[in-house]
Amino acid sequence: MFLILGAVLASALFVGLLLYQLKFKRLINIISYMPGPPALPLVGHGHHFIGKPPHEMVKRIFEFMELYGSKDQTLKVWLGPELNVLMGSPKDVEVVLGTLRFNDKAGEYKALEPWLKEGLLVSRGRKWHKRRKIITPAFHFKILDQFVDVFEKGSRDLLRNMERDRLKQGETGFNLYDWLNLCTMDTICETAMGVSIDAQTNADSEYVQAVKTISMVLHKRMFNIFYRFDLTYMFTPLAWAEKKALNVLHQFTEKIIVQRREELIKSGGQAAAEADADVGAKRKMAFLDILLQSTIDDRPLTNLDIREEVDTFMFEGHDTTSSALMFFFYNIATHPEAQKKCFEEIRSVVGDDKATPVTYELLNKLHYVDLCVKETLRLYPSVPLLGRKVLEDCEINGKLIPAGTNIGISPLYIGRREDLFTEPNAFKPERFDVVTSAEKLNPYAYIPFSAGPRNCIGQKFAMLEIKAIVANVLRHYDVSFVGDTSEPPVLIAELILRTKDPLMFKLKERVY
Repeated sequence: MFLILGAVLASALFVGLLLYQLKFKRLINIISYMPGPPALPLVGHGHHFIGKPPHEMVKRIFEFMELYGSKDQTLKVWLGPELNVLMGSPKDVEVVLGTLRFNDKAGEYKALEPWLKEGLLVSRGRKWHKRRKIITPAFHFKILDQFVDVFEKGSRDLLRNMERDRLKQGETGFNLYDWLNLCTMDTICETAMGVSIDAQTNADSEYVQAVKTISMVLHKRMFNIFYRFDLTYMFTPLAWAEKKALNVLHQFTEKIIVQRREELIKSGGQAAAEADADVGAKRKMAFLDILLQSTIDDRPLTNLDIREEVDTFMFEGHDTTSSALMFFFYNIATHPEAQKKCFEEIRSVVGDDKATPVTYELLNKLHYVDLCVKETLRLYPSVPLLGRKVLEDCEINGKLIPAGTNIGISPLYIGRREDLFTEPNAFKPERFDVVTSAEKLNPYAYIPFSAGPRNCIGQKFAMLEIKAIVANVLRHYDVSFVGDTSEPPVLIAELILRTKDPLMFKLKERVY
């Protein structure tokens, strides 16, 4: 009996290895033309990444592209049996991002599914198309106009926390990112669900801690090989922490959805009628309200449908914005002339009364601030890597790509190519001035919000929030950087771009 069982297992193992070899031999043959660093058996190029500090990943990818990338900036990287093709040419990026042909996200995005389920970021096909269509009105300018009030309130709370730290900052300054992160959490929660979690005054609350936990989990699951496989991950303390945090997040969102749906039923749909009459102009609407009033194929969205999109909005609009703000303040703190121009513009637009609230109309007049934000996102895109999955053999500008390949596109790398941007490592906001700049920018070379049909639906929301916070901070403080300015910060390109070491700042009160 045992001999028979052993023979069956041996045969199954042999067949499995044979199929494995045939499959990957085919992949290797198809992709053999593409340049790449020397690979090892089984692990491929994994030894360059496994066990290395996170900041080494950015350095290694840049090195690979420079050393092995072809003239059209294409490179293959094997992570074990997984084939990844890195593309750095705007011509190729346009093919991948510019149509729905490559609509499926890369395998790394699966780590998001326990929280976001099939929300807009990770959904595909017909579901993605239907959801995108109903969510688009949520970013109509009349809705965004109302969100500015939330940005104003959140940035005022931020100022109070910054003032406390300013009074005790000392010579070493303080880490501004922590307050920025709590501020964006407050604003995204209120705009998404219409409720205030007071993260800036209650950073130890269960919900705030759950968001921090899940963010940490996502980083580790996407970029640590030990946590990539469900069979090994499910027995780790990290998996238990994720389960606990997800329970808090999902229950909170579900509770708000149920309460708001009951309110809508009791009002007899009056709120929906008012909103439809003038795209939300008569009543402040959270993202959740719009979803509750939406239908797909003449059927209302279920609580799960709504929770997927609310949680996705929470995820996409939180860490990304705080990352952009942190790098913005770093850039203007290390370029005092740019900070001076930002302040002068804000003062001329908003006025000398620091208590004057910012408005949608005023923020749209901050032209130079807008240029500085765009240049910051070129140098330090909040999402440093975009990924797509190839579902069938295809050809991209003459390059054969086999089914199952992950395509990686790095806004961080492309934004620093010297053949695409003059002085690519320099902070030059004027390059984005379409009136005065002689620099012709390729639309697929500057992609901090991705591009094409799956571009970031909330990019106008993000730009408004960043400018609202910047306007209020710079009206009150001159911001200086405490640290070595001879070298740029060491970057960690995980899910969201951050620095190896915290960026420390000092504030000086503006008197005028």
